[in-house]
Amino acid sequence: MGQYILALEQGSLNSKATLIDNKGKIIAQGEHPLRPIYLKSGWLKSGWIEYRPADILKSQQNAIKVLFKKIGNKKSQIAAAGFAGQRSTIILWDKDTGKPIYNSISYTDPRGTEICKEKVDYRETVRERTGLILSPYYSASKIKWVLENTKSAQKLLEKGRLLCGPVNTYLMWHLTKGAAFTIDHASAAQTLLCNIFTKSWDKELLELFNIPPEILPSILPTSVHYGDALIEGQTIPIHASTAEHQASLIGHGLFQEGDVHINYNSTGFILTNTGKKIFLLPGLLTTIAWSNGDNTTYMLEGVINSAGSILEWMQTNLGIIKQNDDIDKLCRASAGRLFMFPSITGAGSPYRDTNNTTCIYGLKSSTAREDMVRAAVESIAFLVKDTINVVLADGRIPLKRIIANGKVADIPYLLEFQADILRRPLNKAREGDSIALGVAFLAGLSRRVWQGVSSVERLTPAAKTFNPKIAEQDAVKLYDRWRLTCYHSKEWSKNFP
Repeated sequence: MGQYILALEQGSLNSKATLIDNKGKIIAQGEHPLRPIYLKSGWLKSGWIEYRPADILKSQQNAIKVLFKKIGNKKSQIAAAGFAGQRSTIILWDKDTGKPIYNSISYTDPRGTEICKEKVDYRETVRERTGLILSPYYSASKIKWVLENTKSAQKLLEKGRLLCGPVNTYLMWHLTKGAAFTIDHASAAQTLLCNIFTKSWDKELLELFNIPPEILPSILPTSVHYGDALIEGQTIPIHASTAEHQASLIGHGLFQEGDVHINYNSTGFILTNTGKKIFLLPGLLTTIAWSNGDNTTYMLEGVINSAGSILEWMQTNLGIIKQNDDIDKLCRASAGRLFMFPSITGAGSPYRDTNNTTCIYGLKSSTAREDMVRAAVESIAFLVKDTINVVLADGRIPLKRIIANGKVADIPYLLEFQADILRRPLNKAREGDSIALGVAFLAGLSRRVWQGVSSVERLTPAAKTFNPKIAEQDAVKLYDRWRLTCYHSKEWSKNFP
């Protein structure tokens, strides 16, 4: 058996192919761009976003070709491959020809909004069975839209030739020459059609969205043998499939109940491993983190809509920030503390309020741009604490390791302040592609390149640890003022939309 794992990532703007060795080291990477198709209102978030499925497949194949040119004979030593794909981006195609009946609809595409509004009376049923909220973000409304708006859908359905699945399913089906028509637990859990308790398609939810079960793939664990792919003339067993966020959690070695991953990017995500237990907590999403033939691990997910995006807004729209390298210096040069509730695109977890607007409190004649920048950076840390507080308030999940990554995590002041406010050590992750590593770990565990999760955890040491430095009473005072900021921002937004 070979010593390398091939990790395939299919993202919203590119495809990647990464070779990782049995020590968790990235050997080489190939990449190829993917161009979305923007409809309706152009690049705006409210616009429709599609991809040509043939472009997705070609982009992934080209990324593999780029990688294979770099690695030479190492390609013959690949023990297994795994996939990480866009969550909730769906494709419907003809089983006989392999041709799509419509373009792939992006997970960010909102065209299912009206469909979801029609189902609003069932939002509690959806929440209780899927752990998610009733939203066009997920696959169900997109699938329904394609079935209702594509002429060939009904004909293929009647002939038993219609197939449907996310990007991972589509790629695996093609690379295995139609032998593997499957979906992993993590991706199935993002459809609004899968019951996370039974890990199977939910009959009532399928009927709610009028989706025939026969077009959906069989559901398998995230870490298992899916079939054998023919890649560049070489047969490689597929041993993992998952969604991007779940892959990132695993890529940091966060296998234990109570482990937390904070991803600071334009949108921030807080993922909490809850072990074998399923928790439905207010303002947070519940989903499947990873699974194998014996066990299933669940996680809670919080989202910060305005993380890095608030800083991008201050740089692009206001000109307060000249370049990203200035942010840490500006924070440390601030002489006056402001409080900002960042809500450029609405408030995420745990508030879930699309009407919230960005509000700033404490402005004085002496206020400088340094104070504005620090307020924005600190607001990200406060929002992370709000999400983690939901978990702590429940009391059933003892938090353990907290690991942070993302481009905004390169601001040392943010991580220092985050540790102060959380009153817990915060670990910054090592440089590296955590999604590719997560896929490799899942595939390698299934293929027995690694014997158990403990052997993988040792491959993911933190780069640096930030410990709380300010006094606890000072942290409490700051957070109390933040809570007041949240209250007034909500009242402002409610009365002055």
